[in-house]
Amino acid sequence: MKIFSSGFYRMHSGMLIFLFGTILCYCFFINTLGSVPIWAFTVWNLMITLSLVSSPVIMGFFCLAALIYAIKSWQYVITQLSARNNEFLYHSISSFGKWQQFKSWFYVQFNIFLPLIVYALFAGIIGFNFGHYIIPIVILLYLLALIIVSVAIYVRHSNRLIDIDRQILLIRLLRNWNKSFFLLYTLFVFDKLKITYLITKAIAWMLIIGTFAVFSDIKDESAVPNLVVLMIVTAHSLLIYNEFRFNQKYLYFSRNFPYSMSKQFLGSLLNYAILMLPELLWFIGNFGIHSVSLLLQAFSILILFRSLLYWIGLSIKNYLIWIFVLFNLVFLIILYRITWLLPPVFVSTAYFIFQKNYLNKNLID
Repeated sequence: MKIFSSGFYRMHSGMLIFLFGTILCYCFFINTLGSVPIWAFTVWNLMITLSLVSSPVIMGFFCLAALIYAIKSWQYVITQLSARNNEFLYHSISSFGKWQQFKSWFYVQFNIFLPLIVYALFAGIIGFNFGHYIIPIVILLYLLALIIVSVAIYVRHSNRLIDIDRQILLIRLLRNWNKSFFLLYTLFVFDKLKITYLITKAIAWMLIIGTFAVFSDIKDESAVPNLVVLMIVTAHSLLIYNEFRFNQKYLYFSRNFPYSMSKQFLGSLLNYAILMLPELLWFIGNFGIHSVSLLLQAFSILILFRSLLYWIGLSIKNYLIWIFVLFNLVFLIILYRITWLLPPVFVSTAYFIFQKNYLNKNLID
């Protein structure tokens, strides 16, 4: 409990306080605009909670958030198990029987999930009072299933011998292949950032479905695909940042390689083409020849996002601010139907920023 549960809360306390504090403040302190009957105040104040227990769509978003929360807990626990100062845990945990291990890990994971469980119980009580019974039960069963899956992962990991020579299947298959220099980040993603990649894909496809559902009544048929392009690129902004950080950390010496400036500038597109292959195939299959212009827009936004990092550096805060600004700018461009400006303007701007800051030696700091 001290190492895993308490440590998890210490590391993620800011996120939890912000998330649940915002929800609780909304439920109990929000005021409505205008005159509302006294009997309706409870319904208005509990609108988010009522939506959770009455709408399958909101329940789906909650389940996705719970899955992401579970994955973060898996990462934290496994990282702590692998820490050198916690190596004694492998001996002490494995000395118990599997059932005792299961109960102990269940207790730990239950405490990690306590904020979600408390809110799910609160939502269930509200739902029962307003006649919603099925979704609250489904949510609680889903959280129980996540806890059991988490416990199974912990038991398996804590009883597994550490093999320092273990390699994933992908590395074994590609070990003897000639690899392009510009594909090293893709291999790094499939080796070390698999969870980040899967979460990014889940968010991207949720945004695709949500955009078509929310903007289905727009008369301009080109607007929705353009919005989908913007959503997908923004969803992959973390992978873009990680690619820049990977190059700065592991491939900083590559600036001495005999690659032209334009090749260095466009080489990263090979990574993005493979990492976004599911979305590329979906665009081609659904939009045909029109997908060419959409893909040009997507890669122009991507390359600008990446080039900004050569100017900003590794400051994730400044990077996210610029992502927010560019997101709103592109959104306005889509509304005014001038998306044909994106490829020439964004690519030329990106190349100018890249050329001016490529040899900036302060970026590594």
